[in-house]
Amino acid sequence: MRGADTFTESLFTIRRLDDFVPADHPLRVIREMLNKALANMDGLFTQMYAADIKGGRPSITPEKLLRAMLLQVLYSVRSERQLMEQTQYNLLFRWFIGQAMDDAVWVPSRACVPGPP
Repeated sequence: MRGADTFTESLFTIRRLDDFVPADHPLRVIREMLNKALANMDGLFTQMYAADIKGGRPSITPEKLLRAMLLQVLYSVRSERQLMEQTQYNLLFRWFIGQAMDDAVWVPSRACVPGPP
């Protein structure tokens, strides 16, 4: 006898995004090394992204942007548009970049402004 083909989504989850990435995944080591390198660049980022007094659009955190660009190279993603599409549904990409499961993905056609959820 066949079971019913149903899908019931939970209202809340108690799992973290980190729980979905295998403990021995190679990106864990790469992300750890990258985070150390980015921590060393913190002073440079602070100078480059000074407090925005005049207003304007919020920028993407440079650490997240660099992590996303590294994923694009490592996984041979051909364009920023495809990278954002994969980030929309790939939990590994979201984890590596540092986005939560329900964070909006950047929209490349709007100068990397976060898009609708």
